[in-house]
Amino acid sequence: MLPSTLGALAAAADPASQALPDTLQKDLALTNKPLPFHPEARLRYGQHLLQQALVAKSTDKQAVGHRVIASAQHELLRFDQALQHYRAALRLHRQLRQPRQANVDLVHLGSTLLSQGDTGQAHRVYQAALRGFTKLGLPTSIAHVQERLGVLYGRQRKWQQALASHNQALVAWQQTHDSTRMAATLNAVGNLHYQQKNYSRALFHLRHAMQVARPTDSLPLSESMANVGRVYQDMDNDIIALNSFVRAEQLLPHTAPASVRAALWQAVAATHDSLGHAAAAERTLVSSIPIARLGGSKTQLSAIYQSLASLYRRTGNYRQALATMTRFAGLKDSAFAEERSAQVAELRTRYETEKKEREIQLLTKDRQIQEAKLRQQAVLRNALAAGGVLLLILVAVLYRGRQQQARVNKLLERKNAAINRQKEELGRLNQTKDTLFSVISHDLRSPLSSLYSLLSLLNMGSLPPERLALHSARLTRGLNTTLLLLDNLLNWSAAQMKHDKIRPERLRLDVLAEEAVSLLLGDAERKTILLLNQLPVPTLVRADVNMVRLVLRNLLGNAIKFTAEGGTVTLSATHQGGFWSIAVHDTGVGIPAADHDKVFGKAGPFSTIGTAREKGTGLGLQLCKEFVERNGGQLSFVSVVAQGTTFTFTLPALSPGQAEEVAPSPHITVAAAAE
Repeated sequence: MLPSTLGALAAAADPASQALPDTLQKDLALTNKPLPFHPEARLRYGQHLLQQALVAKSTDKQAVGHRVIASAQHELLRFDQALQHYRAALRLHRQLRQPRQANVDLVHLGSTLLSQGDTGQAHRVYQAALRGFTKLGLPTSIAHVQERLGVLYGRQRKWQQALASHNQALVAWQQTHDSTRMAATLNAVGNLHYQQKNYSRALFHLRHAMQVARPTDSLPLSESMANVGRVYQDMDNDIIALNSFVRAEQLLPHTAPASVRAALWQAVAATHDSLGHAAAAERTLVSSIPIARLGGSKTQLSAIYQSLASLYRRTGNYRQALATMTRFAGLKDSAFAEERSAQVAELRTRYETEKKEREIQLLTKDRQIQEAKLRQQAVLRNALAAGGVLLLILVAVLYRGRQQQARVNKLLERKNAAINRQKEELGRLNQTKDTLFSVISHDLRSPLSSLYSLLSLLNMGSLPPERLALHSARLTRGLNTTLLLLDNLLNWSAAQMKHDKIRPERLRLDVLAEEAVSLLLGDAERKTILLLNQLPVPTLVRADVNMVRLVLRNLLGNAIKFTAEGGTVTLSATHQGGFWSIAVHDTGVGIPAADHDKVFGKAGPFSTIGTAREKGTGLGLQLCKEFVERNGGQLSFVSVVAQGTTFTFTLPALSPGQAEEVAPSPHITVAAAAE
């Protein structure tokens, strides 16, 4: 693949690295008039505007001039100058007692600090703007700040907080019916899942963004399509990635920054190169050179020349390779100086930030020393109270002596009750044995007889090839059903015999759900069924990992089994008190009312044929109910014939203290889902 392509595309799509798009947002506009698009032209316009305001002694226009200059300096990566002018605008708006405009300055100031790498100061500035807009009662402005906080938390890899901020913004856009902002926020959520390598969730949100965007919202549509291409490129599906990048470039509005367009052309060229289309990659890179020059980034232009030289060298065009490498070498020093300047500024900012953090740590230690002194005083008070506690212990000892005799009597009663329970247990084990032999004799005999018959026909040598294929396919389906039967039968019998003890652990249910979806995705694709996993990240429960795996696999498998081609199976969860309520919903054939009492096997194993003639074991749902109840939950269902079925089960949620002990990384493996 051509070098420096995905990095350039990701940087161009980073909302914190762009100052100009805010000029298109009413709530955070720099001025109420159109501004020059090119940053150098906008810088000259802002300087002229500020000079006129100084001559006219207009404080209001001076603040606007500082804003325009700051936005241009931000886009030119001159962050120190941008911060100076944004702070000047903030100071002037506060003098004019214009709180709304001052809060707008805070938002722009926070974006510049974030681009500079000072996430701590950016977070404090965003929070100040959020409090200001909340006090003024401006919901759309609050939503804009929530979006910026989501970007900040994403930079810090605080995925849960980033998703929460974007979701709060999304609610505001839904209430105001702002499809453009809804699409942008959904695109940001998709990017967060992409960064966590949750590709199915990323594609779901990116496609949702394209659905809610209006046809005229070309910028959100282009960003979503480009991000779809990035996802498929990571998944090594270069054909779909290429189509996505080309479509994104076609949708990109003419007002978009040249660096964004050049980065898209680089992505198209890299995908052509991965597919072996050297001529198309060359044409695309050559076309991107004048666009990159308009963007003014020597680093990007240098990367294009380097990619083009590499392509010429690999295709044997050494004359062109030499020419482009010469141009690359001429730009390399300038690009290096540009990168070095940005790195020095970032290191300086990090140093100052770390210095402030160390000062905060020293203040924290002083406070801890004061708290330790207070604790020592509390120990002295507790010692005085210890005498009273000793008196209470003496009273308790006397009371315990009186209770001793009562406990002896209760012990005899418990022994009698234990004998009765053992009797009931023996009866239940006998019933389990009868059921086990009944299932084995009925369900295992048929496929084994079919296998014996097929082997007999093969030994006789009188079976035509077409009939052999027909019998083999039928026998394969029968053996698949038999294997599923044995799996459920062994789990069920172990549970009934109480040899399989429950081992509750701290679990990431969303990770186990992703595992179950991956295992059953092939079955769903064979029936063209859309299988959706919409569990929140993270979904933290306390349960037995193997039992939960079996419950998820059986419920999802049943949903696929009884859903016709083109249907949908959705896995979702909601938090209810101290439990998570997990629902498996399908658009299948439903369960007749007459069969509702038979579903959980109260009268023995019960099974019906699936929409593709799949056979069942009759033990799956009975085993699911047993395992859910043994983990402290409940299993129920609601079904409408020809409309679908929803099975819902509950599991205990982790308390806040326990949740903090679970590793927050979304890349936790299935084996480590329960630590």
